[in-house]
Amino acid sequence: MNDPMIKEMEAAYATVGELKDSTHEKRVEATSRAVQKYFPTGMKKEEAFKLLRQLKEQGFEIGEYRHEGARNWPDGELKPYLYEETRRNLQQQIPKGVSEFSATKKYATHFSIKMLFVTKHAAISFRVDDDSGVVSEPKGSLSASGI
Repeated sequence: MNDPMIKEMEAAYATVGELKDSTHEKRVEATSRAVQKYFPTGMKKEEAFKLLRQLKEQGFEIGEYRHEGARNWPDGELKPYLYEETRRNLQQQIPKGVSEFSATKKYATHFSIKMLFVTKHAAISFRVDDDSGVVSEPKGSLSASGI
């Protein structure tokens, strides 16, 4: 793995994970602080979009979610949510005039004794208000899945 943001997220996650009072919330806070170095609150959307394009080139899948629907960023067509429950849920979470961007990547798979294969996932998200045009609520998380 040679992505510096993911490396910083992993380092932050591991450091907090070693603490006696470590919790899931504390690990998410730590990985979010690493993401905030790259996508700080108040960053202009044009600068954030440059970074999103770089992430896309590195294999991240980028989605844009709005009150009205979702699209694959940057060139996908905004489509209404397919399921009524999803639409209601996301419309409660995302106000009109706001885009939430989500970048996700499966970045490592390895063999484990406890499970056959473990895949690591990185997720980065932030919001951009149409009126202000700046980044807010940058977050990051790491997870793993296995079979």
